[in-house]
Amino acid sequence: RRFQAAAAPYDQATAVQREIADALARAITAAGVTQGGRVLELGCGTGHLTRALLPRLEPSLWIASDIAPAMLIALRRDLEHPALTTALIDASWPDSEPGFDLVWSSLTLQWLADPAAVVDRWRALVRSGGLLAFSTLLDGSFGQWRQAVTTAGEPEPGPALPALTDWQAWLGPCARIRTVDLVERHADGLAFLKAARKAGVDASLERPLSAGAMRRALKSFEAGGATITYRAALIVLR
Repeated sequence: RRFQAAAAPYDQATAVQREIADALARAITAAGVTQGGRVLELGCGTGHLTRALLPRLEPSLWIASDIAPAMLIALRRDLEHPALTTALIDASWPDSEPGFDLVWSSLTLQWLADPAAVVDRWRALVRSGGLLAFSTLLDGSFGQWRQAVTTAGEPEPGPALPALTDWQAWLGPCARIRTVDLVERHADGLAFLKAARKAGVDASLERPLSAGAMRRALKSFEAGGATITYRAALIVLR
């Protein structure tokens, strides 16, 4: 529901998400992927990742999927390609037939329960020799706001995010993992919360706060510079 509501303002509020998608696209290009192959994209949103890589691959089939219909409508409105099709798919349990040359996703996995199990399902969709690639947020993301809330005397807002060491243990030594830290600056605390709502990520940051606790959290956040850090892992598996 959050991302459904965020579809209209999403592109204007997600510069960091676009930068991470571009970085993942470069990592996939460097790893080497079959030209003219079959691609499944999970959690495509309005198409940050699609636009970043589709022109480079010229696939025979590209399925861009999301669980929010409004995101797919926005993507189809702004992007056309003869190989591109869209599908309403729950990335936690994709029901596509296996055999893709590339399965990938940017900043979707952290919203799903049991991410290690989800990645195993994604891997099963990739043909032998193909690529699975995704970016996901790590522990430490949104740390400034989490700290501001605890400073206000409230429990830290969730969800808990995996650490880099978790992913290394889950995937083993064959995974190529690179981390990136990106800082987003805001005019004040309210500007940050509004931007989070436009990007659909506010569900991960909000906790019912009294008016007094909210004022204390905003004051602490602004005293720290009104910045937010996104810590992401870029992961590629053959």
